[in-house]
Amino acid sequence: DVCSSDLTVWLAVSLLCAPLSVSALSLEQAVAEAIDTHPRIQERFARYQSVDRDQRAATADYLPQLSIRGQVGEEWTNYRTGQEIDEQLTQDEIGVRLSQLIFDGFRTSANMKRLDREAEAERLGLISEAENLALDVASVYLETLKAKDIAELTFNNVQDHENILEFITSRTERGLASESDIAQVAARLANARSSLLAATNNLEDQRTQLRSLVGHDIDTLVQPVPDESVIPATPKLALQRAFDNHPELDAAKADIQAAEQEVVVNKAGYWPRFSIEADAVQGHDIGGFEGRDEDARLLLVMEYDLYAGGRDTARSASSQWRLHEAKAVRSGTLRQVKDEVELAWRARAVLASQKDVLRTSVDAATAAEEGYIRQYELGRRTLLDVLNAKVELFLARKNYLAANYDQLISSYRLMNATGQLGYALRVAYPEGFVRGED
Repeated sequence: DVCSSDLTVWLAVSLLCAPLSVSALSLEQAVAEAIDTHPRIQERFARYQSVDRDQRAATADYLPQLSIRGQVGEEWTNYRTGQEIDEQLTQDEIGVRLSQLIFDGFRTSANMKRLDREAEAERLGLISEAENLALDVASVYLETLKAKDIAELTFNNVQDHENILEFITSRTERGLASESDIAQVAARLANARSSLLAATNNLEDQRTQLRSLVGHDIDTLVQPVPDESVIPATPKLALQRAFDNHPELDAAKADIQAAEQEVVVNKAGYWPRFSIEADAVQGHDIGGFEGRDEDARLLLVMEYDLYAGGRDTARSASSQWRLHEAKAVRSGTLRQVKDEVELAWRARAVLASQKDVLRTSVDAATAAEEGYIRQYELGRRTLLDVLNAKVELFLARKNYLAANYDQLISSYRLMNATGQLGYALRVAYPEGFVRGED
């Protein structure tokens, strides 16, 4: 048994083969679990819900406001005009006020619209965060599959070298090979075992990253198949799809709309404020006069700031600058999305071409190895030639595996850049991601 002959190989194989848990998840299931449980999403969801409730709270200014007020305490009164009164009484008073806003310079309506747009921007930011998390899960999921395949390939490479060492040792005992041949194979075997340890360590690292994203270990990974129908046929179509669907662009647009409404809110100070107020008060021993006191009034109230120390002007200018900021952010987001689409498209195209080249390299290296082995048996090739051929084949297969997985990752990256990764993975977002849902 190869595992029992060497401690380092046994350790690598145990890490490669030992199950970490009893769960098995497809990529789609892993993404769905991550979106349901990851703190990144929970944080953004809480922020969205907070802003959404702020918008609901703003509607209260449209409704009548009813309040009650009571007071009791010692009162001392001294009047010297007309009738002389010098009295100390214990007064009590209870009153009810009902007020209804009529006009406040469009502050309330604009504030409601502002908070509505801010809530929508947060919701779209939440979806964008979920899309980015989906890409992180897809990337690490595929990196884990790649690391597993490379570790298995490296383990097979170790077994090949152990078989060669056994074969050369047998030939040496029969006088058909030298001790230097054994030393040469042993050195290659040591390198192969070192590579196996590095490969299994990388696999464990990827598994740890995947566990951090999903929330638990995954024993069995399922080879994903990207939905090619979601990938646009040309770079131009990819850009158009991103402009139409990317949640970050929609969020930036909502932020601009919110900033526009904030400008209106901060101009409300230039207008008078009108409201209707109804007051009813009942008390005892008020104003220095003993006995019961009742008062009721219905008023149309106007309030207008003639001078507020330049506050309204400063706030108006501040909101104008925030509007400029929101427009600049959207411009930057547009550039970023465009760059991401172009980079993802180019990477996917290059990796597809690279795969074709590497497949040819694997085929050629396979044929070379088989030919070198036959020629070695006929005495026309040296052992070093055979060992070099095996290394070439191992590296060719490893490079092809890496390019294959990298192209899969680039496909999901392109879907993310066009704002359609969640759709491609058939992810059903939680109900709370939709406006108006708890």
